[in-house]
Amino acid sequence: MPRTAERQLPAGSMLAHYKIEAPIGQGAMGVVYRAHDEGLDRTVAVKVLRPAVSGMTVRVDRFFREARAAARVSHPNLTHIYFVGGDGSYRFFAMEYVTGCSLDEYVEAHGSPDLETGIDFICQAAAGLAAAHDAGIVHRDVKPSNVLVREDGSVKVTDFGLSKSLDADVNISQEDSVIGTPTYMSPEQCRSKAVDARADIYCLGLTAWALFTGRPPYPGPSLGDVLHDQINTPLPSLLAERPDLPEGLDRVLRTMCSKKPSDRPSDMVEVVRLLEACRPRAVLPAPIVARAVAVGMDFLSAAVALGAVAFAMNRASGRSLGEDLEFVIFSVLFLGFTVVAEVRHGMTLGKWFLNLRVRARDGSEPHRKALWLRGLLRFPGAFLWACALPILFGWVGTIAHLVGIGATVAGVVCFYAAKGRTLSDLLTNTRVTYDMPPDERRRA
Repeated sequence: MPRTAERQLPAGSMLAHYKIEAPIGQGAMGVVYRAHDEGLDRTVAVKVLRPAVSGMTVRVDRFFREARAAARVSHPNLTHIYFVGGDGSYRFFAMEYVTGCSLDEYVEAHGSPDLETGIDFICQAAAGLAAAHDAGIVHRDVKPSNVLVREDGSVKVTDFGLSKSLDADVNISQEDSVIGTPTYMSPEQCRSKAVDARADIYCLGLTAWALFTGRPPYPGPSLGDVLHDQINTPLPSLLAERPDLPEGLDRVLRTMCSKKPSDRPSDMVEVVRLLEACRPRAVLPAPIVARAVAVGMDFLSAAVALGAVAFAMNRASGRSLGEDLEFVIFSVLFLGFTVVAEVRHGMTLGKWFLNLRVRARDGSEPHRKALWLRGLLRFPGAFLWACALPILFGWVGTIAHLVGIGATVAGVVCFYAAKGRTLSDLLTNTRVTYDMPPDERRRA
């Protein structure tokens, strides 16, 4: 019986020097088989292209050229391509056989991973894709089923069958140019526009979201709905699905999945850096003296800024500000140097100088709501002054001073009673730690 690519190849079939053993997967491009390399005596994975693909001469020629380019990339987090060619009516390529499971199979078997494990998987995939991008190759089909997890926890990105060389001929026919898996496809792919490495960044962001939640972010009922969401709908909130995860991770994934490529991280190296910042950290709590010095430095910075404002206004109007207005302006400046700085950057000027940072209790990035609440609990008097209430009601000024003093005393007492955590730390599940570099954190 003549062989056809319409049916699965039976065990024992030969493609060049590869002996087919069993099918292990299939997709729109073709069927993947476990096979034995008779020449080098090793197990490989062989992907045989479907007839609809094999019959397109331009597509096959492009596929061979780009697969050979991908074969030149060697990285621990990529499956290596061993052979690209044909045998009779078959077009196929042989690649490294990886034991383990894909990310979607991992989630099905074990559930969504914890923060540490999930970030580790995605960072490894990003490292592999960075190597491909450095070689001028864009994967174009990054999705959970193409990210494999081995038994030792190492990750490999596989199936460069849709890969695109960044220096490919731009005059190649665009037939069938919407290439990829719609559920994990960038907006520019959905529009059949030119793609670069940032398309893989978008798809890796979708893959990470699905890994942490157990479902794709855009599970539309129809292809049209999915494509519309990929092009127009912002990435759903990760925290709505997993409130245990840090807000910083949600921000990173939203950035990776920005609809405009220019709004995404510049490359996979930047992706790894952003994700690593969300990883749980070993923490080295800051002593109360260091924290007090940091507050003092912020206080001094606000005082200097107040002096500059008062001088400028005095020169402009010839009048002094008045004590109440000085308190209001100082409180606004002080809150900017402390609360706003912590919400935006995780540290104030004083903390930056002393290498301190506000973290969640497990060492990860804290939620912004927690940082706002933390500021209110630490400096309630400053908030009252910033609202200009003492100007409207004179007696509020006295209360503001007393509340501020009470909050400071309560924080110090709680610090010693709670073994290094102030009242604001306890109520917001945060703490002030030394901002150690990654290698020192791991040793800690």
